[in-house]
Amino acid sequence: MKVLLINPPNKEILVSRDMAGGLGFDRNETMLLSPLDLAYIASTLLQKGHSVKIIDAAAENFGLEQTYTKMKKYNPEVVISLVSLPSINEDCRFLKNIDRYIKVKKIAKTSITYPPIIKEIINKSKINFCICGECETIINEILEGKEKKSTAYFDKNGQFKIEEKYTIKDLNKLPIPARNLLPNKQYHYPLLGKKTTTMQTSRGCPFPCAYYCPYPLVQGRKWRARSPENVIEEIKNVVLNHNINRIFFRDATFTLDKKRTIKICDLIIANKLKIEWWCESRINCLDAELLKKMKKSGCKGINVGIETGDPKILEEQAKIGVNIKKIKNIVKNSRKIGIKLHFLIMVGLPSETKKSLYKTFKLLEKIKPWSMGITIVTPYPGTPLFEEAQKRGWIKKTVDWSKFGGHFSIMKTDNLSVSEINKGRKMISRGYCLTKSCSLESFLKLQILKFYFKIWSLLG
Repeated sequence: MKVLLINPPNKEILVSRDMAGGLGFDRNETMLLSPLDLAYIASTLLQKGHSVKIIDAAAENFGLEQTYTKMKKYNPEVVISLVSLPSINEDCRFLKNIDRYIKVKKIAKTSITYPPIIKEIINKSKINFCICGECETIINEILEGKEKKSTAYFDKNGQFKIEEKYTIKDLNKLPIPARNLLPNKQYHYPLLGKKTTTMQTSRGCPFPCAYYCPYPLVQGRKWRARSPENVIEEIKNVVLNHNINRIFFRDATFTLDKKRTIKICDLIIANKLKIEWWCESRINCLDAELLKKMKKSGCKGINVGIETGDPKILEEQAKIGVNIKKIKNIVKNSRKIGIKLHFLIMVGLPSETKKSLYKTFKLLEKIKPWSMGITIVTPYPGTPLFEEAQKRGWIKKTVDWSKFGGHFSIMKTDNLSVSEINKGRKMISRGYCLTKSCSLESFLKLQILKFYFKIWSLLG
């Protein structure tokens, strides 16, 4: 077959469809990540003898007409296009309008697991069917009609059906992504720089954050990992075949298995692979010995989920197994070793209060992490938080999915209104920015903000 894989244009909403477990995450111009899903699918199809092309319209800054024109010129038999939650309306409209330009089998690829939304995607986009699960190793069989796992569709009787979700148990069976079909020079991650590629060495997350986190929802609670040797083969391919030396590892918890991480680092060093890399992990999956080895192998920094500065919320709801003492200890060690920590802060958990928001403000003021990203709790459909939010009336019955990208306050709680959550986020963000400046003016502004924040927290 002649297959065209598409990461649709990003004109209405800037979104990274690969992030938040594949559900999609709001981005700005400073970040553009490669669509790993499409590169994996392409690699499998190429191995099976198909003709494959990838159009990453978001990376190439293609508009709709330009994308449709290139599609028509390629004249595929099958089009597979990504659909994320925040960009769902734009993505479905793109798929629907393909019919105006070319008659082709249309398939949506999404990580969304919530049946009503999958049904909505099929109805809105007028596609043949939707792939809504892992499919990289069975995509050939799906296209040939021999496999239905991980798909959703309307049958001949008009009944909506979602087949059993397929899970790749042995990730070593994944092919090396077909990066040769991607515009690699276009991708960049602000914490690493230009020409950064992404890799994924494990899937799934066993931690209790599944209450609100999209990774366990999409990838499962069981952690599946590629072997260090398998990982190194892909790193070699990235460096030697594509001349890329910056890698952002997209695992939910890259260092969950300390021995595996050390082995990967040792193999990077032994193979003299001169790379700079970044990953995401948890505070309680890091220690000084591991940080030293990671630094030696080229690690520049780590995204760590802190979520809140309130000790009780941190230990009971946000990051069970993490506490303030462990955070301070890792910050101290990382600074000594020379690895940057990017704090991931999240406001608006159900037990959050004005006082807990102020505690987050105070923690950041005291620790002064190298950098910080702050998001608002998003009740992703399918998570326990989403179910609770619906039952307790925290979210509206009519939901605007375009706001589910991590930076919009769409959920109130019993303790905070939407406006209060937004206000707390703004003050925390402003306070952190002021701590990064050494000027007298910034110091005075910080003291005023701190005083106001404290009063605000006490009054509510």
